[in-house]
Amino acid sequence: MTEPRSPLPGYPHVGVGWAFPVRWGLRGVELVRDEEEIRQAIRIVLRTNLGSRVMRPTYGADVERYVFAPRTDQVCFQLAFDVERALLLHEPRIIVDKVEAVPAGEAEDRIDVAIAYRIDRHRRPSSLVLPFYLQAEEGS
Repeated sequence: MTEPRSPLPGYPHVGVGWAFPVRWGLRGVELVRDEEEIRQAIRIVLRTNLGSRVMRPTYGADVERYVFAPRTDQVCFQLAFDVERALLLHEPRIIVDKVEAVPAGEAEDRIDVAIAYRIDRHRRPSSLVLPFYLQAEEGS
């Protein structure tokens, strides 16, 4: 793998991750960092259907169900709600300011979703270490 740079100053919790889709470069797996890491994580959440991850069945936004829906105000409202819900639940590194879904002008087959967000500067990075014993202790 390529050697990652230090994370964005002031945002130690953003980190570095594999590029999506996964790509291989001359030095190994291509990595993304800083704001691009967040943007790709948002895209992954929004493009994941509910139930498609066996170990995390509630992960995702399930926006694919709107593909054949009419361009009504109700559909736009529900789409924006589902996007905001998914981001609030699955991307803790951001603060979602506004999600708006509107019909795309003259295009009869498109709804544009605008997401206004900020990287949460005050989120503290944390870690948890749990001991995992491979063998039972003697006498127990």
